[in-house]
Amino acid sequence: MIPAPARRALSRNLDRTATLRYGRHVRLALRLVNVAVALVTLASALAVLASDLAIPGYRAHYRDALWFVALYAAIQLVMLVEFVRDGRLVPWLALAKAAAAYAFIASSFVVWPYWRTWTPARYVYQLFEWEDGRRVPLFALIFLGRGAFNTVNAMVFTAPWWSALRARRPLLGRAVTAVPVGLTALFAWAFIQLTTEEAKTFSRDATQVARLVLAGLDCDAVRANAGKLHTDVRQRGDRRYDVEIEYRCELTRVVVRAEDGRIGMAAEPRAECCAPAS
Repeated sequence: MIPAPARRALSRNLDRTATLRYGRHVRLALRLVNVAVALVTLASALAVLASDLAIPGYRAHYRDALWFVALYAAIQLVMLVEFVRDGRLVPWLALAKAAAAYAFIASSFVVWPYWRTWTPARYVYQLFEWEDGRRVPLFALIFLGRGAFNTVNAMVFTAPWWSALRARRPLLGRAVTAVPVGLTALFAWAFIQLTTEEAKTFSRDATQVARLVLAGLDCDAVRANAGKLHTDVRQRGDRRYDVEIEYRCELTRVVVRAEDGRIGMAAEPRAECCAPAS
């Protein structure tokens, strides 16, 4: 019969073994997800680079800088190789991805209309854009994918660092690890709140009107009104829509408000319509 102290020690060792085995499985799963993300993003960057070089007018339309597209593709290649190999840079790359996600989310309402067209990952974002204009998939990508996932991702791949801190200084270690847990919950809460607000404010009809208005803006109109904000009223059947057009070479944006107060929006870069110096 095994003495009680020995049984307790054996139980602790078995529990630790199970935890380590579980941790390895989680790490492997996250590595595979990171590989898939890097692969898709790299494919988008390479497609953008090829289009910039081969398709006339493409580079001017999106205002791509070849050096930036090439650098972006190189970073994604490093991500891909390191997560495949489980190299020593993986914890740092996971932290960098989380930091980039936080910076993006913090400035998303200002940066997003421009970044969605300028980024070499534009084809990835287009996968999450529904034809009817609703932004719930994009909210999921930004807040759950970039925010919550990258927070958990960084926690898992830096586990040896913060677990050592928790062992040496339990109170400080728990306080430190509580921050990413809180951030994960915050991103999930923000996603729920935004999707709820989206249902209240989004109008499919207004989005269709915004797209029609944007499609009808030729280069002459963009050049003549660059830097100006124009408002008017459009009629579609028996419905009236307030239209606001922001003419900018880097991004012309149309916001349409229906009679019930709900809105729709469409935007597109029109750099090809303006002189290079504009």
